[in-house]
Amino acid sequence: MISSRSLPISSEQSQKPQIIRLVIVFLLITPISSYFLFQMELVRYTFPTWVVPLSNVIFILLLLLIINKVFNYLCRIIDLPISNFLQTEELLLLYVMLSLATSLAGCDVLQAVLSLLGHGNWFATDENEWAELFGHHLPTWLTVSNRTVLKGYYMGESSLYISLHLQTWLPVVLNWILLFFLLSLMFLCLNAILYRQWSNLERLTFPIIQLPLAMAKTEDSIFTNKKLWLGICIASAIGLLNGISTLVPSLPEIPITRRSYHFVESPLNFYGSVTIALYPFAIGIMFLMPLDVLFSTLVFYFLYRNQTAAARAFGIPGNFPYLNEQTLGAFFGLCVFFIWIGRAHFRKVLDVAFNRVTEKKEDKNEFLSYRLAVWGILVTAFAFSLALFRAGMSIWLALSLTLLILITPIITTRIRAEAGIFVHAYHWQAPRYFLIDLLGTRRLGPRNLTALSVCFFNRDYRPQQMPHQMEAFKIAETAQIQRWSMITVILVATVIGALIAFWVQLHLYYQHGASSGYFERWSTGYGREFFGRLSGWITNPTETDWLTLLFVTTGFSTMIGLVYLRLKFFWLPLHPLGYVMAGNQEMSDLWLPLLICLVLKWGILQHGGVRSYRATIPFFLGLILGDYIMGSFWSLTGVIFGIQTYQFYP
Repeated sequence: MISSRSLPISSEQSQKPQIIRLVIVFLLITPISSYFLFQMELVRYTFPTWVVPLSNVIFILLLLLIINKVFNYLCRIIDLPISNFLQTEELLLLYVMLSLATSLAGCDVLQAVLSLLGHGNWFATDENEWAELFGHHLPTWLTVSNRTVLKGYYMGESSLYISLHLQTWLPVVLNWILLFFLLSLMFLCLNAILYRQWSNLERLTFPIIQLPLAMAKTEDSIFTNKKLWLGICIASAIGLLNGISTLVPSLPEIPITRRSYHFVESPLNFYGSVTIALYPFAIGIMFLMPLDVLFSTLVFYFLYRNQTAAARAFGIPGNFPYLNEQTLGAFFGLCVFFIWIGRAHFRKVLDVAFNRVTEKKEDKNEFLSYRLAVWGILVTAFAFSLALFRAGMSIWLALSLTLLILITPIITTRIRAEAGIFVHAYHWQAPRYFLIDLLGTRRLGPRNLTALSVCFFNRDYRPQQMPHQMEAFKIAETAQIQRWSMITVILVATVIGALIAFWVQLHLYYQHGASSGYFERWSTGYGREFFGRLSGWITNPTETDWLTLLFVTTGFSTMIGLVYLRLKFFWLPLHPLGYVMAGNQEMSDLWLPLLICLVLKWGILQHGGVRSYRATIPFFLGLILGDYIMGSFWSLTGVIFGIQTYQFYP
């Protein structure tokens, strides 16, 4: 794995990144990248933003490396002193910017948000009574109600660039960008506080960034490693064969994408079905996961499957074993553990923030000073709460949601930093569901419920900002990039990336029509899902769900027990993160790659030791890169020529 101390960057190290040049390159790349992303996720059922590192960003990084090589070759021919079009630091900064912009444009974030902005008004009818139930509660500064404007959006054959359309959409889009910018600032300040504890004191390994760091490395380049090319060739060959097979169905394929097999005979029928998937990139990424996390995740996943089968066999009603609720409780337990294990660090942070001690020299080298980070969280959280209050929430609910909205990002950031799992889907762990189970829809009332439905910010928590920011800090430390350069590009990418994502989506919807049938169901599906559920909450009010809270408490208690065992018996192979990762909605697709990686890694470490393990890493990085290259190639081919092509995930 790449050293966590520094990345050799040869003679380029003395050259500072040119932020303005980076922004220009970012502005040129992002609209094109966003267009292809929306074509893939909204028109074709393939989702680059579900997995990390993001396949389209890795593909763009590879293209930039090729451009660098060509540019360098041409400069040598004409005897120019310039060595590269983009320096190593600039490539890594662009990787961070594109990752953040792509995550914001992803299916669970701005695609889902935009789907809601006009849905409640356009699809309101006398039959569904949406106008009477919640129409008057929709925040006018965050939604669009003008049916003339919405007609072109949903029907197509129109243009975004009509004066009325721009005047209606621009303030709404800017208001949403402001909300996401406040969220980004909160995440940035929180990451600045957590980074030293997680990276330097607990020494987490950040497996997800190993591939981009290895690709950007100039001295002892990984592209000279034969094992890397072996992995690339194997994964690319599989992707190439499957791509040709999609175009020519008479040719055979290698079945590596997910396939479900249903059991019909007892007792296996109690398990329902089993999903088999052998994604090469998944095996490559999961091989970097710690061995105890691999083992623990599989143990808890199989335990969950057996509990579910037993519940069906014995006719236990409900959703036993209430995995989503247990996972949410485990999230709370992990947060308590993080506070406890880092209590000395957090005490020092608060002492510095409130001037109880003098800031030491090493503390001033943090990405943000602790004083600025703590006060930044407080100020942005207060501003964010005020915005939620203006959207229609009671002030106590706005403050509660602001606090709870940080829980899942913190946990997924930790999972990415320590375990390196490439997908994290936690739809039912969203704070709106917990608040509804805790308080009941009757107590919350239609106004609060409407605001909770509109201001959700992330549907399934697959693409996220906070983990990318934390990984950006690690990239900056490893590659010796100036901290303010990294912070600047993070904030710039957040604002510009969000603006471009809204622009490209609106352009496509006005051109083709969100409900015209050109797009997959999710162009209107998110709005249908959220407002349909909101209608049910209002028409069928509920009280506190005590059974759900019981299993949330069960999950919390189990996590505390696992943490205690982990601290008391360090040799115990059960890792607490395995418990929450087993609750990942995508785990049914991933159990076989997990099992393969567990067996391979255990065998290599057992018989060859750490040196053999490190020697095999380039091969598995090659599996990731080869699968991404061929998967991106087929996706681009499908978009450019308007044909159905091979989809490497899901």
